[in-house]
Amino acid sequence: MPNRQPRTILTVCTVAAFAALAWVGRAQAQDPSASPAPAASASASTSATDTPAAAPAPAPEVKPDNPDKDKLAPNSIYLEGLGAAIGYSLNYERMVLDELGVRVGFSYLSVGASASAGTTTSSASVTYVFIPITASYVGLRYGRSALELGAGATILYVSANANAAGVSSSGAGVVPYGVGMVGYRFQPVGHAGFMFRIGFNALVAPGLGLQNPSPGTLGAIPWPYISLGASF
Repeated sequence: MPNRQPRTILTVCTVAAFAALAWVGRAQAQDPSASPAPAASASASTSATDTPAAAPAPAPEVKPDNPDKDKLAPNSIYLEGLGAAIGYSLNYERMVLDELGVRVGFSYLSVGASASAGTTTSSASVTYVFIPITASYVGLRYGRSALELGAGATILYVSANANAAGVSSSGAGVVPYGVGMVGYRFQPVGHAGFMFRIGFNALVAPGLGLQNPSPGTLGAIPWPYISLGASF
């Protein structure tokens, strides 16, 4: 009897130890927080690997500060000496294309004279109205300097009155003539500023000529011009 008691105690302790180990193992298997870190790490790794890289943002469109910086100022007002109106003209020009300008001008001139012989007085007056209309090509240019090539016509209105020995007479008419031009032009680019022209016209009309003109023959004479004004 005394020999069996230690064996019984040993057996009970062994069974109790195995039961405790089994309970601890089962508790660890049922604990959800036992190993969350590896799963989360794997999920994060998979997410980082599977997510596509964001597309780069498109570069912003670069717009020029001033698209007209290389274009001639489109409007010009200038006074021309000699030129298409023979004496002078006040002109407005518009660049209808980048390299083509159209101008319209106006000039007025009146001349009168009188003479007396005893009690008789004779007088005469003539009025001229010039309207030059021309087009100028300025595509051959470097910056603000350009070679000007142009052509057009001037409409001349003439009216005359005469009074001599008590007899009066008057008359009026329209006489157009052609104009060709070649010269130098200085005109601001992309902003307002000073405008300058100088060159030669060819005035073309029946009866014109430097020597012995014939009224029925088309002739031409060279005629200079110079212009000062402003472009904007």
